[in-house]
Amino acid sequence: MTATVGREGGAFTGATEAVLHLHRAANAVRQHVEQEVLRPRQLTWTGFVVLRTVWAARRIETRHVAEQAGISKATLTGVVDTLSGRGLVKRTNHPDDGRLVLLQLTRKGHRLIRELLPESQNAEAYALSSLEPAELTRITTALRGLVDHLERSR
Repeated sequence: MTATVGREGGAFTGATEAVLHLHRAANAVRQHVEQEVLRPRQLTWTGFVVLRTVWAARRIETRHVAEQAGISKATLTGVVDTLSGRGLVKRTNHPDDGRLVLLQLTRKGHRLIRELLPESQNAEAYALSSLEPAELTRITTALRGLVDHLERSR
């Protein structure tokens, strides 16, 4: 594996450098979408991810939302408290197991996500517009493969 030199003179492996750039790129896209689309509606990235996850599933257990959003159950509790306080999601007890909680969007939540999705998709497209279509396809394929590899190794 080839090494490159970091700012402090230490060597980075190719994998480390790739992870650093992956992290920076993901954060840059996230910040762009937050600034352009979410902040004007007093919504965080995590709140948006939770809304989008619940919207896609229609009705989903909280543990699955946390897993799909890549956040802890404790973080999800705070996010759901905020979203439900704004009238965007509601909690209901699972019909077969009272220990489990289901989430679903309210009408207000549905209206908001229908507004946000096209705007966020436009912001995401702008953020990635410096890439040629073939580059975008290669990156998408590589990232899917990376996630699949890591999920299989769990």
